[in-house]
Amino acid sequence: MKHPQAKNTITTDFVTVSYRISCRLAVPVGGLFALLIDPLNSYLELQDVYISRVNAPGTIVAHREQAALRKDSVLFCVLTRREDGDPPKGTGFFLRPVSRPALMTLPSFEIRGQVEAEGRATPRDILVQTSNRYVPIYDATATYALNPAISFEGQLMLVNRDQLEALFMPED
Repeated sequence: MKHPQAKNTITTDFVTVSYRISCRLAVPVGGLFALLIDPLNSYLELQDVYISRVNAPGTIVAHREQAALRKDSVLFCVLTRREDGDPPKGTGFFLRPVSRPALMTLPSFEIRGQVEAEGRATPRDILVQTSNRYVPIYDATATYALNPAISFEGQLMLVNRDQLEALFMPED
């Protein structure tokens, strides 16, 4: 079943503590980000779902036509196309987003990429002042801490802020 305002079907990988879930899903006009922050649903309806263990992502454990995934169990999701999940940007005339390198740590993962922040935002600003449950990181690579040979890459990753352990950014 499609989300009530679904307009497009995308492919993505969801990563939980133990599994990588590769799938298709219908998203509204605002993309995956809009679907993830929708307060009316605590789960996602997935289609054409492939499940693999995080420590062996190339080995498919199961394939199902449909599945449901709890949003709060997602550590991060990986998108190969930025436009499939990019959150809307502020419309402030004076404060334009600045891209800055960042390192995020989560249970069993470290993610390196670029965060976009207005002006001289600190890591605290990004984590505390952002009301969204998912933090975008661009041109990102997620490395499995227990086996650094395992990694996931995408133009955009949406990181569950509740699962984020730490955010590191260089000084200006």
